[in-house]
Amino acid sequence: MKKKQLLQMRRLYATSKMVRVAQQDIPQKVTVRTYWNSYQEVRRKYQIYLRCRVEGGILKAALYYPDNLRADGRMPSYEVYIDRDARRFITYDCINKKWLDSKLDRLEWPHYVPASPRAWAIPAEAKAAAEYLGSEKMGYEAILDYQLEIRKEERIRRHKQETSKWDTDLALTPPLPKDWARWVDKVGIPENYIFYEYQKRGAKSGYCSYCEKEVPLKSKPHNNEEGRCPICRHKITYKSVGRMGWRLDTKEVCVYLLQARPDGFVVREFWAGRRHLKENYKRPEVYCTEHWRVIYDNKMDARTYYWGNYKQLCTRWIGGLPNYSWMGPNSIYCTHGNQPGRVYGRNLPYLAKGVLKSTGLVEWIRAHGFVENPDTYLSVLRNVPQFERIWKAGLTRLAEECWRSPRDMAKLIANPQSTSLTKALGIDKQGLGRLRWLNGDSLLLRWLQWEKENGKPLSDEVLKWFYSREIEPSHLSFIWGKMNPIQIYHYLERQASTAHETVRETLTTWQDYLSMAQRLGIDTNDEIVYRAKLLRRRHDELVLRCKQADNEQQARDVLKTFPTVDKICQSIKDKYEYANDQFTIVVPNGALDIIVEGEMLCHCLRGSDRYWDRIEKHESYILFLRKTSAVNMPYYTLEVEPDGTVRQKRTKFDRQEADIEDAKKFLVEWQGVLANRLTKNDRMKAENSKVLREQEFEQMRRDNIIIHTGELYGQRLVDVLTADLMEAAA
Repeated sequence: MKKKQLLQMRRLYATSKMVRVAQQDIPQKVTVRTYWNSYQEVRRKYQIYLRCRVEGGILKAALYYPDNLRADGRMPSYEVYIDRDARRFITYDCINKKWLDSKLDRLEWPHYVPASPRAWAIPAEAKAAAEYLGSEKMGYEAILDYQLEIRKEERIRRHKQETSKWDTDLALTPPLPKDWARWVDKVGIPENYIFYEYQKRGAKSGYCSYCEKEVPLKSKPHNNEEGRCPICRHKITYKSVGRMGWRLDTKEVCVYLLQARPDGFVVREFWAGRRHLKENYKRPEVYCTEHWRVIYDNKMDARTYYWGNYKQLCTRWIGGLPNYSWMGPNSIYCTHGNQPGRVYGRNLPYLAKGVLKSTGLVEWIRAHGFVENPDTYLSVLRNVPQFERIWKAGLTRLAEECWRSPRDMAKLIANPQSTSLTKALGIDKQGLGRLRWLNGDSLLLRWLQWEKENGKPLSDEVLKWFYSREIEPSHLSFIWGKMNPIQIYHYLERQASTAHETVRETLTTWQDYLSMAQRLGIDTNDEIVYRAKLLRRRHDELVLRCKQADNEQQARDVLKTFPTVDKICQSIKDKYEYANDQFTIVVPNGALDIIVEGEMLCHCLRGSDRYWDRIEKHESYILFLRKTSAVNMPYYTLEVEPDGTVRQKRTKFDRQEADIEDAKKFLVEWQGVLANRLTKNDRMKAENSKVLREQEFEQMRRDNIIIHTGELYGQRLVDVLTADLMEAAA
């Protein structure tokens, strides 16, 4: 299309009828209500006006703004030219005098033109445009659909360089066997039913979905009861026709087909199922859709393809792996496929003599009743080349671990290149015999490797003891060099019996004990230390010492950042401490007292810097509420402002118990006593504290902070703090 020639085409002016329709279509203000709010919107019956004309094999479409037509304007705003034979289109902006490549939905329209506008057009012209474009739609929609189709074709051509390689590779895939559909229905899908019509004394016959005919029933059937067909002997489930609903679907299963190719072989994965409709349950709908292909060359290198959405363009075979995203276009792969399924077996003998001769795949499939995932087998074999020899050597538990965790198992292979199984596993023939005798897994293999590496034979009793307790050599790394396996065995048995613990619990206690001892500078090479007679008691003693050391270190860290906390606490003691017969207010000596209090009451006090910052700024102080009868026992922790206003009062785990009501009466009494002790400076600090508190509460309301843990779960934090507040009398 030449632009000069296009502009010389006959100009399409707005008709008088078009102008009249636009003038009669008066914009109306309407109220639009949504879930969140309501707003005013101006609406028209038609947002676009259109004229079309075919001239010289070119479709010309003129588009007009309603506002221009209402002002008796006749000139179009845009002119769209389409060459059907060349599969091209172009748009001329009549207002700005420039050419555009945009589709109709990407042009710069006024704000009142929606994404899918309603267009007015002369019926005869709209029909002519539809016929020219070969569209079932009319006018504006026909043109837009045509443009979308052109853009899609252009994108497909751009990606052809990538997809053509895939198509060439996939073209070598053989066609499906002639009996494939029958095999899928009768063998691949394992679920079968006997449908029967309810009778008072029990149905005498039913329809077997495998036999595809009526069969006699020897006993009274029950809906969903399992059994076997008396004719074909296949496992079936009885289904009462009257109770089956409008349909009955079998579980979707994977079925696999292995086929030879000129360059190797291909594993094809299909998803299959069967649907029985109540109205025609004897003629089920069987589907079998291929979703996955893995092509292996003669070197067993794999190329994977999956059936999915390609760049939002089309559904086709795509090279590589799908994006395992729950929100992506190929999200179905997150829950489907890659599972054991029935393997088509009629071509396996041929494959076993040819492309699969060097693998044990066919033997594996036969050994598992022709129900397996061939691709998983080959994937395991790539990660653990010794997998087949392990399986054939009768090491079934070790083979199962290879299957479940091939990457972890590959790390246990001591000599991957060795053709000898014993050398590959890093053990000797005697060790292989013990591994087979005990049908051991990777845990036993680790012990046998340790035995071979260290040259220290383990008796069957000790070996089986460690194995049965699931203790690996690496679990004992903290004690190797100090004790041998037999000493460890006897020590753990004795300590576990004394402490009434399991051996694994005792092992953890032992490791923690030595770790704490080393941290505290105790000589862990001394036998009296690492072989403590009363392990649990020594462990608990070190726990207390470590806690004290931790608290002291944390207090030192706090004072590095907030150096005046201790001084402030000591300066307010005389003013804020108070007691009666029931309760006592205690002022902490400093950061260490506050940290210990938080430790004992298990609340958030010790883990937040904001409380230290508030103390430094005299915004609030931390005080302890104690029972007078047990003044040294933590009870409630208080956060108070300089004038005695109580911001928070919390006991264990940030809770408040029922006895807080009695404590509140005491706190009111204490506030009254404190009011007589306050100085002018204290009251100024209190005013500032109140302002900061109200600002913080307002910010919490705006942020809508919700509590996500504990008894206050789901409540707004600002509501909880407001309810906890006890303001001092002015």
